[in-house]
Amino acid sequence: MITIHRERSGAMTTMKRAMTRIISILAVLLVGFPAYSQTNTSDSLTLEEAIHLVLANNASIKKATENIAIFEARIDESRTGLMPDIRGDLSYTRLGPVPELVIPEMGAFKFYPANNYNFQISVHQLLFDGYRTKESINLSRSLKTEAVDRLEVLKRDLNFKTAQLFYSILYLQESLRLKNEHLQNLHEHLKTAQKKLEAGTATELDVLNIKVRIASAENVITDLKNNLEKQELRLKQLMGAVETKPLKVEGSFFTESLSVEPEALVEEALKNRPEARSRQDQIQTANIGLHLANLHNRSAVSLNFLGGTKNGYIPNLNTMKLNFVAAVQVDLPIFDGYLTRALKAEAEANLKMIKSQKQEVEDMIKAEVFEALSDLKSSQQKLQSVEANIQQAKKALEFARSHYEAGTITNLDLTDTEDAYTEAEFIRLQAVYQFTISRLALELAIGREIIQR
Repeated sequence: MITIHRERSGAMTTMKRAMTRIISILAVLLVGFPAYSQTNTSDSLTLEEAIHLVLANNASIKKATENIAIFEARIDESRTGLMPDIRGDLSYTRLGPVPELVIPEMGAFKFYPANNYNFQISVHQLLFDGYRTKESINLSRSLKTEAVDRLEVLKRDLNFKTAQLFYSILYLQESLRLKNEHLQNLHEHLKTAQKKLEAGTATELDVLNIKVRIASAENVITDLKNNLEKQELRLKQLMGAVETKPLKVEGSFFTESLSVEPEALVEEALKNRPEARSRQDQIQTANIGLHLANLHNRSAVSLNFLGGTKNGYIPNLNTMKLNFVAAVQVDLPIFDGYLTRALKAEAEANLKMIKSQKQEVEDMIKAEVFEALSDLKSSQQKLQSVEANIQQAKKALEFARSHYEAGTITNLDLTDTEDAYTEAEFIRLQAVYQFTISRLALELAIGREIIQR
């Protein structure tokens, strides 16, 4: 395992972190524990913290979560079909003129009152509809499960993208450290060459060669800084951050070799990958849709009740009386213009399409696992070869330094050897970074969680 750190600034970093913790403790005493829980006491960012910030602040995650809430509401909406529909109605009607029937010696008789009051409650209860409502509820639940699967896929992709950016920043930061150290050595050699030129023991060509190398190293450092800034901006965008200050990531690369069994990994991937689960849930949804289409032309039985109190009954027109109407309604579909047949055909076609997509997804998962294994194997071989190369370059550098101190080689010869050693370190760093990315790609292909180093 290669841990990325700077030995020269280790003591200062430790002191700085200690002071930061002391300040945080004082803040807790003054403000309280809730404030402490929201305070980041470290200047560095770990992969776990980066993933947490991305999942908490990413707009796509929020949108997918809200989409699940919509499907939960639809489940409740589907359940309303099993509940009674109860409504109340209160009305007042003024009629005039009111017709009368006058009978001699008996008086006048009105046909209805001038002031009419009516209060009634209506109840509609579905008794049986061929299980259509039940299947509608199951369909809503299945659609919610699909939404959860899509959220898991999104989280998985964001985790992997965050890890890629995190290790890319880590790689660029370490590359800058190597190149800056190399540039510092070149400046030291330039000073030595200029002194030797003044003393007449070196030529102008030696000085110019070192200046050319310095210019080349500075250009490489400029490109690395530019790439680092871009990667930091992308990671900040994922985390929902708007800060302009540079990120300081803390972590280490993967270097341990792996012994894997491809068939076992493929089986694990087919079990763990959210895409495979999503297709299975889609098949379940399609089956429910097909069953619901078959139930479209079923009979339905419902109970209707209307009751209340009103006036206008003979002989006492102004007296409020209770009244009710109760009925059982049976809906018997006879011919629906082949709508049920069309719905069934559509549902069957949709089911066949999703089943074919399931096989396509399984083949894609298998291919991704084998491709990730191939990349990991190649990266592992490169890592082993560069380890031997770095040892050879280190021995060559020790040999060159001893000969330089003995005066048997020139300053330019030592510079060439140091350049070769720096390049070997840089190639090793590239191999370690590529191996780490290959490990992440394999974890993604298998469907495992991102492992922090």
